[in-house]
Amino acid sequence: MEDYRLAVICLLTLLSVCSAQYDVQVVGQSEPVVAIVGDDVILPCSLRTTIRTVGAVDESVEWQRPDLHPKEVHFYRSREDYNDDQNNNYRGRTSLFYEEMKNGNISLKLTGVKLSDAGNYTCFVPTLKSLDQKDSVQLVVASKPQVTIVGVEDLGVVLKCEAGGLMYRPEMTWLDSDGNILPDGPTETETDSEGHYTVRRHVTIQKTDNNTFTCRVQQQKINRKMETEIHVPDRMFPEPCQSWWRAWGFGGLTWGLFVLIVVVVVLYILNRKALLHWRRGELNEDPQINRTSLQNEIPLLNGNSNGNGNALSNGNRQNGFLPRDVEAGV
Repeated sequence: MEDYRLAVICLLTLLSVCSAQYDVQVVGQSEPVVAIVGDDVILPCSLRTTIRTVGAVDESVEWQRPDLHPKEVHFYRSREDYNDDQNNNYRGRTSLFYEEMKNGNISLKLTGVKLSDAGNYTCFVPTLKSLDQKDSVQLVVASKPQVTIVGVEDLGVVLKCEAGGLMYRPEMTWLDSDGNILPDGPTETETDSEGHYTVRRHVTIQKTDNNTFTCRVQQQKINRKMETEIHVPDRMFPEPCQSWWRAWGFGGLTWGLFVLIVVVVVLYILNRKALLHWRRGELNEDPQINRTSLQNEIPLLNGNSNGNGNALSNGNRQNGFLPRDVEAGV
């Protein structure tokens, strides 16, 4: 009887161990992994079972990115890396945690993250005697806020902050060296075809003790914060007297141009009036000029039809426009 019980226990133990081999799962991460350009990132993946720890030292491990060609990101087999067919974009930037593989850790470490690294990765163990040989991990890459000096205005220096590749709606703020929020313009927000956000914001800053300013981007949903600091040299800021003279110079130029236009118009009007008065006085004082002028105009009048000429002549006589000696000549 004792032998029978011992045999049953051994059989059940053997069955549980064998079944555990088929209960092993490849488990990645359901939530996206968020990284910033230039950072090192870990794409988590492991072998798990409900009964015991499963080692992966003797397994084959393949990390792939299906949207690329070739799709191989990292390949491990027979306790060595085989990356001859690795995609060139990942050469020299991938590794596994070899000391932890005995505990089932097959996570991938990716160094020097680039914007082009964003995408879906597959963690695949083809040698595993299980239905769950693979799982996926999504990598989202965001660019660190880029701060640039746009230019100089009368009121100060204009700065621009821009960040892209953000998976969750961000908030962007400008801060001074004491952490005070600076008044700035509205945030410009754009989204690409994949729903990633790009934000930018301008601010006009004035000279301070250290001229250090910070652009902060926060994604509240994942509790992520990124900051970029900039120091603006003193020489970039306009001097107060320069701003005053620039403002007065522009205003004076505008006012001077207006006065010049008014003076030109007034002189033109006065000149016209003086010319008319001079002409009238000349005609009244020197009848010979009047006579000569009219004699030159009479042939032009006679060049019209007789009726029109007579009518003009008669009208002029009636109105007293022609001197008597001219009338006699006609």
